[in-house]
Amino acid sequence: MKVYISILIVILFCGFQSCSPKMQPPNQIQEYSAEVKFLNKEDVGTMSVESNGFGKNLDAAIFSAQQRVFYTILFKGLPGSEQSQALVDNETSSTSEHSDYYKKLFDGNFYQTFMMSSNTVSSSKVKGGITVTIDIKINYDSFRKDLEQNNIIRKFGY
Repeated sequence: MKVYISILIVILFCGFQSCSPKMQPPNQIQEYSAEVKFLNKEDVGTMSVESNGFGKNLDAAIFSAQQRVFYTILFKGLPGSEQSQALVDNETSSTSEHSDYYKKLFDGNFYQTFMMSSNTVSSSKVKGGITVTIDIKINYDSFRKDLEQNNIIRKFGY
């Protein structure tokens, strides 16, 4: 009887362990969630957003928060902004069809060319790393034009 109880405890323990969430590196698109909030539109073609990120160190957390903004604009949309709907309709087909562009955008940090400013609002140490909140001003028109030129999205009205 003790053997059965021991086996049951091991099975339950292993089952709970496999259900726990796994952390992925910040540069993988699957890790992103919509922890991005539209703040305001200051000038024509720009927007300011707030984003949260997580990383093993401050730089990794900031990169995570910055990439999260562009991922959200592309595939989720930002409620309250001019871009309340996603720019890309089908994330799966777009990322496979234009994998070189997305690799350059996220892994090559090309998204930073569309950032006008990035300021850390807060950061704190948590188990496994650091969380950070940043405010980013984005040249949204330039980003959209680049997506159109690379045939990631269609031009407005066509």
